[in-house]
Amino acid sequence: MKCAKWLIVLFAMSVSSTLFAGDIQVLCEPGLRIYLDGQFMGLSSEKEDGFFLMNVEGGEHRVWIEKDGFLSQGFEVELLDLPIEVTVSDFSPLPEMSKPEVVASAMVTQLVGNLVVTSAPQNCIVEIDGATETKDTPQLLLGGLAVGEHVIVFSKPGFDRISGVVTIEAGAELRVRGNLKSGKVEIVHEGNGSLRVMSTPSGCTVGFRGKTHQKTTQRLNLSKIPAGEYAIFATWRGLELSSKVLIKKGKKTIVAVSFMKNDEPWVVSYEPE
Repeated sequence: MKCAKWLIVLFAMSVSSTLFAGDIQVLCEPGLRIYLDGQFMGLSSEKEDGFFLMNVEGGEHRVWIEKDGFLSQGFEVELLDLPIEVTVSDFSPLPEMSKPEVVASAMVTQLVGNLVVTSAPQNCIVEIDGATETKDTPQLLLGGLAVGEHVIVFSKPGFDRISGVVTIEAGAELRVRGNLKSGKVEIVHEGNGSLRVMSTPSGCTVGFRGKTHQKTTQRLNLSKIPAGEYAIFATWRGLELSSKVLIKKGKKTIVAVSFMKNDEPWVVSYEPE
C-alpha cells in the first residue's frame, strides 16, 4: 500500500511538472536561424515546417528569427497550458549601408581620449603639451587628446606651479584635479577594473578601447582596464548601438546590450571583482 501511495505521488509530481512546459511551432521557410530568449536553437527546416520548440518552460518568451541580408523578426509569446504557433511573414531587405565604414569611423573615434580638468582654486592657467588654456569655470574639457602620456601644468599668481603626467586611454575620459593649495596634481580615476559584456542575441561585435572583439559566447570578459569613462559600441546584423561606460577601481562593470525590440539597449551594473 505504501508503495502504491508513493507511485501516486510521483505520478502527480511528474504530471504537474509537465504543465509548466509547452511547445512553440515556428512556421517559416527553411534555413533561418531561430533564437529563443537570445539563445540560438538551430536552423529551420522543411521537415519541421519551420522549427518546433518543444518543452519550453511556461511564461513569457521571445522568439527571434534571422535571415542573411534581411531585417530580423521578433515575437513576444506567452506559454500557458496549450501549444502555440508563430507565423513568420515575408522578410524586408536590410537598408543599403556600408558596415566597414561604420566600424572604421567608430575605431577612429576611439583612438583619442578626453581630459576633464578641475582645480583648487577654480580659476587658473592650464598647460598641456605646450598649449595654454585659461580655466575660469568649474570644469575644463580638453577633447581629442592623442592616446599616451601628456604633461599637464597648473599655475596661478600667488601659488607655486605644479605639474604631473596623465595617461590618455583610447575612447576614455580621464579626470584630473590641479590642487594648487596642496601642491598636487590628482588623478580622480585611478586603479584598474574589469568589464563583462552580455548581449541578446549572444553573438555580436563589441568595440572597446580601440579594439573589436567578436563575441560568440554569452559573456565577453575584459580585465585590467584603467579606471575611467570609455566609449563602447556593439554591432549585429547591420545594426549598431553605442554608449559610454564607467570603469571603477576594484569593480566589475557588467554591461547588458540588447538588440531586441522593446528592450533597454544598454543596462549597466557593478559588482566587486
